[in-house]
Amino acid sequence: MTNELDLQQDEMQEIIDDFLVEADELTTSLDGNFVRLESTPDDLDLLNEIFRAAHTIKGTSSFLGFEQVTSLTHKMEDILNKLRKSEMAVTADVMDVLLSALDALKGLLDKVRQGDLSEEDLSEVLGRLNAALGDSVDDDTDLPELPVVGLTPETAVESPTEPTGTITPETVAGAPDEKQGPAKPAAKKAADQTIRVDVERLDSLMNMVGELVLGRNSLVQSINRLQSELDNDLALETVAQSATAVNFITTELQMAVMKMRMQPVGKVFNRFPRLVRDLARDTKKQIELVISGEGTELDKSVIEEIGDPLVHIIRNSCDHGLESPEERLAKGKPAVGTVWLQASQEGSNIVIKIRDDGRGFDVDAIRAKAVERGMISRNEVDRMADRDVFKYIFAAGFSTAKVITDVSGRGVGMDVVRSNIEKLNGLIELDSVRNEGTSITIKLPLTLAIIQGLLVQCEDEVFILPLSSVIETVKTEHSDIHYVNKRPVLCLRDEIIPIVNLARVLRRGNDSFILTERPYIVVVGLAEKKLGLIVDRFLGQEEVVIKSLGSYLGSTEGVAGATILGDGRIRLIVDIIGLFNTAGKIR
Repeated sequence: MTNELDLQQDEMQEIIDDFLVEADELTTSLDGNFVRLESTPDDLDLLNEIFRAAHTIKGTSSFLGFEQVTSLTHKMEDILNKLRKSEMAVTADVMDVLLSALDALKGLLDKVRQGDLSEEDLSEVLGRLNAALGDSVDDDTDLPELPVVGLTPETAVESPTEPTGTITPETVAGAPDEKQGPAKPAAKKAADQTIRVDVERLDSLMNMVGELVLGRNSLVQSINRLQSELDNDLALETVAQSATAVNFITTELQMAVMKMRMQPVGKVFNRFPRLVRDLARDTKKQIELVISGEGTELDKSVIEEIGDPLVHIIRNSCDHGLESPEERLAKGKPAVGTVWLQASQEGSNIVIKIRDDGRGFDVDAIRAKAVERGMISRNEVDRMADRDVFKYIFAAGFSTAKVITDVSGRGVGMDVVRSNIEKLNGLIELDSVRNEGTSITIKLPLTLAIIQGLLVQCEDEVFILPLSSVIETVKTEHSDIHYVNKRPVLCLRDEIIPIVNLARVLRRGNDSFILTERPYIVVVGLAEKKLGLIVDRFLGQEEVVIKSLGSYLGSTEGVAGATILGDGRIRLIVDIIGLFNTAGKIR
């Protein structure tokens, strides 16, 4: 009897988990769709899509006994149904009420996720919904009763790929509403083609693919060595063909597994229309957000880390970057300010750019603030190029805002941006022109498990640098090297980059070197910072799998892990964050 009860509880928990996953997807879509509806109030298809999402959550929550979720979404349905029938108009005030109800709904779903069944005080949000509805609320009399599919435990167990609370297209098309139009043929839902897989299983599969990649590298290198040492007979040619086939299949399998962990960056971008809409209301500004490239895909682990830095950047753009409509008109600009958010893929990296047409940064104010905080002398900062001065924006607590607002201006935003980008071994660049706007570019690796590495030799040792952190490689001449405070720096296109000896830094030894013996430099970046690494020679590029050094050696600063090359030798992978920290201590 106990086992049967446990089984029933497991089945019900599975249904609840499916409901929460789908509810999260629906509330995320509602955030963006409410904002779109406010700008296109006559879009009946969009309004119907919003209504169906609210109805789905209501129906499933009712079946599961989450009464507060049901009551809240029912009131939201009442307003949406009146909007569909043109009995109410889509106004900013109505959208404020619906968005506040959506925030309350997210809070209730979080409580369900945490297993907290206590009652939440919804009197304020329900009061606002009732006030928006007026005195005549028709309850369910005007609502088409849309049946909710897949809510029995049997269905949930037998068809785990079908999300609970799905509304069939036939039902929606046939709803008794004059504006729905004729019934449309049912389209096959995308959900039928998807399945949810536990992330731990994907991680395990990724580890196995990593081992396969190591074996592939070893096989290919062995074949190349045999071909250079032996005559090209038929047997050797056959082995070479087999190695080529294994190489191709391994690469295809690796890409397939990586894509299983990939998610569109739109999963993060979709939260920003609501954010910008609320910021525009709070700051009394007119702001347009233009999003492109939201279909670009990133590894799940990277997706989870980029949300916070993007929020800070966009909040700063809206609050400090964009001027008020009156100020913009006085400058000859359109009253509506624009923020562009775009993503694109470049090789094994994703590039995210946030740009606005606002007032830009005051580089003289940044110089003055840096001197005031004792970060640099006045003479030194006056000699710096503007692009180098902008780097102080990312310092902890640095802010030039004259007025601290509830939105931004406390000097914490860009510091958070830098720390998050550093954790991902990413790069960030800031460019700004006074009264024309600001552009911030973030470059991130697509995945953190298998990386492209640049193999370099330093004093008889071979190290691997993550290619995503490599900006460029140069062969320097004496004229390119100068000294600041008796420390060598590289002058590259009017930019001053400190240089260090890679091997000596990692060994915590003396950083001295003779430039004529070490003529090659790898310029690496971390967030907004750059560093030149002196190396003996370049050995090429290779795909490597990061292996942990274990608890005993894993805390070594400057070393991210190790990998096994095709020749069977173990080589260390440089940790860019630790490298910058160590180089800073030596310098």
